[in-house]
Amino acid sequence: MPRKASLIVIILLLLTLCGCWDSQDLDKLTFPLAAAYDVHTPGSADPSDPPTIPGYKVVDLTTLVPNLAPKTPTSVNVETLSGVTITDSRQRRGLTDADTYITGLNKTIIIGEELARRGVNPYVDSLFRGPTITRTMYFTVAAGRGEDILKTPIKNYTNMGMFLVSLFDGIHQRTFIPVIRLGEFYRGQSKGKNPVAPILERKGDRVIISGVAVFKKDRMVKKLNIEEGHDLVLLRGLKGRSYQPFSRKQGEKYHRGGVLVKNSRKVQYYQNEQGHNFIITIKMDGTLQEHSHQLPVTEKHLQEIEKTIEQQLQTQCETFINKMQEEIKVDCIDILKYALAKNRRALEKEIDNPEFIHNANIQVKVKVHLENTGEAR
Repeated sequence: MPRKASLIVIILLLLTLCGCWDSQDLDKLTFPLAAAYDVHTPGSADPSDPPTIPGYKVVDLTTLVPNLAPKTPTSVNVETLSGVTITDSRQRRGLTDADTYITGLNKTIIIGEELARRGVNPYVDSLFRGPTITRTMYFTVAAGRGEDILKTPIKNYTNMGMFLVSLFDGIHQRTFIPVIRLGEFYRGQSKGKNPVAPILERKGDRVIISGVAVFKKDRMVKKLNIEEGHDLVLLRGLKGRSYQPFSRKQGEKYHRGGVLVKNSRKVQYYQNEQGHNFIITIKMDGTLQEHSHQLPVTEKHLQEIEKTIEQQLQTQCETFINKMQEEIKVDCIDILKYALAKNRRALEKEIDNPEFIHNANIQVKVKVHLENTGEAR
């Protein structure tokens, strides 16, 4: 009896153990590292264009997949497939790819400019419903078509997918440009919020960040250049660290230089008879890195440089705010959440109307503190 009981217990334990009943060999799987979504261009798909279905707009899906087969002439496979939906394009992959398509390792999603202007959400729904798809992949917009980014040859990296991850990783330690992930893009569409994303552009055989895309919820409404993106980061309060040039007139001469600074932001909100008021205080802390003045820089000179940078940045930020209120008419600097925090019930129905940000009273104050005099030794 003890032996029978032991045998029964062992059998029951074996039944509860995990098993690899649906395991597949690694060389039979396809793992995309980056993907691009574009409005369909006739003739771009392999093997053929999908049939037209009323009510559906065909989309092109370009994927960059490492080639795991041994002794192959290329390390990656970049392929464009089309479908009436993204999942439709995935099933059409079965006509061209002998391996099983696994989406869980994708690190970067690139949205073509035309598709971004139409509105992103209808095209990326499959990314949020699939439990194996990470929400931490980088989200970016292409100047032109996203497939052109993935098809750009790369020399100093294994493939374009690895380069894009390296480009975005830690970028806040190198420059003032916003970087966003897929989950943040979705959450950034809530009441009183609008997401922003970097813009990638192909320049010959190089891919660079050339600007910033401003979204009204899921639809891109404006492209900013690098300088405007710099101002947006400071006003939006995205933490960064970068060099800031300055030019200061002393007598008949101009003294130029640069500082290395990190930023922070504080926002005050109140409502009175004049309307909704926002006071944005930007703080910059850093060190003097370069100065054309040949003599040692004294503490007095350092304070003058601080004032010069404060005035310079305040002018830039005020210009940007005016453009945001008069032209963009979207809160892309993320300040309306402070108004909602004070009185959500009264404001949530009107907070996203263009008139709200257009009529808001927004003031900017810039405070710069440099820790050393930068004396040449």
